[in-house]
Amino acid sequence: MQVPFSGFEVPSLLYLVVLLAGLVTVAALLYVTRPPVTQRTVLAFAPWVASGAALHVFYQLGSRPGQQVYPGWAEPLFAAPAVYVTTFVVMGVVWLASMVLGTARGGERLATRYLGVVGTGVLLALVGLLVWQALGPALSPQPVAPLLTLIGTAALTFVVYMLIGTWRTWVLAEARLVGGLVLFAHLLDGISTAVAVDVFGTTERSLLPAQIMEFAGTLPTEPYLGTGWLFVVVKLAVASLIVVAFADYVREEPVRGNLLFAVIIAVGLGPAMNNLFITFLGV
Repeated sequence: MQVPFSGFEVPSLLYLVVLLAGLVTVAALLYVTRPPVTQRTVLAFAPWVASGAALHVFYQLGSRPGQQVYPGWAEPLFAAPAVYVTTFVVMGVVWLASMVLGTARGGERLATRYLGVVGTGVLLALVGLLVWQALGPALSPQPVAPLLTLIGTAALTFVVYMLIGTWRTWVLAEARLVGGLVLFAHLLDGISTAVAVDVFGTTERSLLPAQIMEFAGTLPTEPYLGTGWLFVVVKLAVASLIVVAFADYVREEPVRGNLLFAVIIAVGLGPAMNNLFITFLGV
């Protein structure tokens, strides 16, 4: 059955209460402490989003017969979308601790650095565990496709962002790093989905992407381009419009603008990294 979001699972009432309590508590503490939310802060969020995707991959591996990864009581915390709430709570605690350490050492900018460094360390550790899992006899790793997808997406993001800057020069000056990351996140989601569907024959379970690709399958381009290309075009168009439309908001309301872009980035980067990790593992 197709659902609005792939793998969407609503946890039981107990876990829902625990997750919401953690989310509200951390969000309230962050609201009170008001840590700086700059472009660098949004970049520091990125490895945490990717870590959430990796944690969900372990949950997906654990759903295979005889391959339980998490203890039974912890599994609902790493289903989707609960895993991103779990990751946010952990990231929020690290962010608050980073604020304390950064302020104690004489600079709030250090808080962003600590947040990014810890997030990167967590991500590298999780990727190392995924590589270890891939070396097992039960999986058939495919490292080339994810690597080429990352490189190709980065190159295409650069080209598109420069073209947007040529068309609307003020966009690059106002959206800067977060604008590029929005494009990269959603292009990566589109391209990784297209590769999974057209190259590896994966069935898309999310409703809207599946409908877009189903329509692409009716076009005369299907024998030559497959069905995923239209989803990539849609993702690129939407992401580009968002960057152009909200670039001035980042300048006028930097905290709210950066947070808005952070959410948009997470919506694309989380599923994209999940696609890459799943493709790498050959699941």
